[in-house]
Amino acid sequence: MILKNGTVLNDNFIFEKKDLFIENGIISQEATGEVIDCTGKFIIPGLVDIHTHGVAGFDNMDCSFTAINTIAHYMARHGVTTFLPTIITNSIDKMSRAADNIKKAREKGVNGANIGGIYMEGPYFSKKYKGAQNEKYLKNPDTEEFDKINEISGNLIKIISLAPELSGAIDFIDREKDNVKIAIGHTDSDYETAINAIKHGVTDITHIFNAMRGFHHREPNVVGAAMDTNVFCECICDGFHLSKTAINMLYRTVGSDRLVLISDSLRATGMADGEYELGGQKFAVINGQARLSDGTIAGSTAKLMDCVKKAIEFGLPKEDAIKMATLNPARAADIDHITGSIKDGKRADLVIVDDKFNIQNVIVNGECK
Repeated sequence: MILKNGTVLNDNFIFEKKDLFIENGIISQEATGEVIDCTGKFIIPGLVDIHTHGVAGFDNMDCSFTAINTIAHYMARHGVTTFLPTIITNSIDKMSRAADNIKKAREKGVNGANIGGIYMEGPYFSKKYKGAQNEKYLKNPDTEEFDKINEISGNLIKIISLAPELSGAIDFIDREKDNVKIAIGHTDSDYETAINAIKHGVTDITHIFNAMRGFHHREPNVVGAAMDTNVFCECICDGFHLSKTAINMLYRTVGSDRLVLISDSLRATGMADGEYELGGQKFAVINGQARLSDGTIAGSTAKLMDCVKKAIEFGLPKEDAIKMATLNPARAADIDHITGSIKDGKRADLVIVDDKFNIQNVIVNGECK
């Protein structure tokens, strides 16, 4: 395939007019075959959503091929070419079955976005900042337990999020940091505890600002620790979870190389307002906002491309906003050697958009979706 006359966001995240060649699903220096005229269009890397629970009425915990395949298909239609299905706090048996189902769906092959691994959100979280995590299943970190789930998944777990103040958390980080990326999330951690966890091997902050102690000028907590180190910072840039001011502060402080846009999307994404389920708990969506019955925010109904557009609307340079939804999440999940930018030898995962970033075409593994 040859994409001709387009404006390509290159590997340095600078737009340039050039033709793009795809051979055997890989970005190449030359190719033959179908020619797509991209005059007046922009070609950007396929989006990488590393934190998503579901879309289109399905959740990754539904434990069926139909669920994962439908999610993958929806993702691709909306510009995501690689995603990490996120499994949420539940019984260890249910989390294990969900991990096994994702592995089998990946092996069978889904019709849509690539499954880049698994994001394990819980169950090793603080009850105080549990958010929409089901308190019934929260517990202290357990390496033996995690190893079994990861083995069941075929070692697909790329990131696990935990609260570092819990008993056994630092030992867990020491043992698992070479096997999986570890994030801080749903936590009552103070600054010192977070810094210690980062020194021991934490590389990511789960949806920063949300479900953690707030930043205070005398007690900077996890947010301050993130600003003082080099960890990745996931943020839900849907205009609801974080304000414009918070996003711009993060951008100025953390920079374009460490901010990671995530959707944290729920099964309600792409669906009408109503009542839905997450991790064994009911939540309601009213005017696109998802909350538990006690008012706790339950996640997002945004698509990742919505978050990119919102970041640009908030004033971030479009090149950086795209980078934060492509290369940065790929780096955070340690899959940037495969995808995340437009570079010879990487997988041909691409999105063709107009000047308003409306999707015109999506290419996954060199094939139009």
